[in-house]
Amino acid sequence: MHRPQPLGVWPWPAGMLVLPDGPGTAEVAGLMLRGILPEAWPDHLRFVPTALGGDAAAAAAQVGDDVIGRYNAAVLIGGDGAWDGVADADEDLQALAGVAMFSVGLLDDPPTSDSATGEIAAIVGSAQASAALERGDLEAALETLGAAGEAASSAGSMILAASLFATRAELLREQAGQPQAAVAQVDSALRLIPRLIADEERFYPPAELWGELHVTRALARQELATDNPGLLLAVTQDLTEALKVFTEENHPEQFAACNSHLALAYLVMPMSSEGDRLRVGVAVTSLRAALRVYQPQTHPDLWASTQMNLANALQYLPSVHQEQNLDESVHLYEQLLDHRDPQRDPLGVARILANQGNALGHLGVFSDAREKLIRARELFTQCDDDDGVATVEELLANVEQAALGAAG
Repeated sequence: MHRPQPLGVWPWPAGMLVLPDGPGTAEVAGLMLRGILPEAWPDHLRFVPTALGGDAAAAAAQVGDDVIGRYNAAVLIGGDGAWDGVADADEDLQALAGVAMFSVGLLDDPPTSDSATGEIAAIVGSAQASAALERGDLEAALETLGAAGEAASSAGSMILAASLFATRAELLREQAGQPQAAVAQVDSALRLIPRLIADEERFYPPAELWGELHVTRALARQELATDNPGLLLAVTQDLTEALKVFTEENHPEQFAACNSHLALAYLVMPMSSEGDRLRVGVAVTSLRAALRVYQPQTHPDLWASTQMNLANALQYLPSVHQEQNLDESVHLYEQLLDHRDPQRDPLGVARILANQGNALGHLGVFSDAREKLIRARELFTQCDDDDGVATVEELLANVEQAALGAAG
């Protein structure tokens, strides 16, 4: 068996296939390790592009009848007795078979292999980390992923190493509450992989991995920006880089999420000059892009939060079309109210009404503004939200003052 194998670089099941020795295997393995598919395949490896194309049964028919071929067939089609054919395999192949069986639920526990090295040790470690997470042992998962990433890196499987480090970084950010450590882990992962972008002819895993790493680092930096606002610029740079990979056509979910987070970063940046206020315009554009994906029927919660952010941003968007922006803001709030139940979410409705009343006041529609604000005050009072009541009282005072000024 040629080493290193491009294990874990490609999607399942192709990512668990083993390339048998033969003419051209070393060259193909070298390309696949870098996330590149060769333009021409040796005959004994034609099962790989077939598997990548999604036809597992046809790929299984193309593998050899030796132990590696039986292993590949079992990965591709599984089924009763499929793994009996690798009973006489060496320890490395047995370990890979154990990982594959664990991945599809045929084994309760991942394999252990003290003799495994390089990319095989990394694949085994990845499965062991998954098992650790299933039993709630975050510390063991983090330790195992770190060791697995180092093993892959030492073998020259940089995409696999970066992928393992990416998973570790996300765990550090989301579950361990260590955003600074997550940033450092992303930095180390990004140094391992080239920046390759998918084109129409080939699929490059590093492109998506590159984008995912930048999103993870952006979210970690966003958390750190609470105490260090200077990091917000780096957040926007990471998300802008990710959006070069995650397009609306090919990755709509990631595209919308990146745009939503990008807008939030711009909106919370300190505004120290007139030029800085242009960032509100960029935020509005990003929110509109996210709302092309987020719809109340498909993403009700994400749609509601993004729509609310857009409506709020439009109120403060510097523009010669201020009245038009305010009018749009009022209508966006109304759409939100159509999807909110004051019985189930009185505070949410109160916040929408308060913002809508504020926009109406700026438009000079004072009677409607009073009506919305009074209703918001009632709901805040009902929920014992003293801060909300105080905010609405201040908005009502502003409306009354503006109304007097307009009348005078």
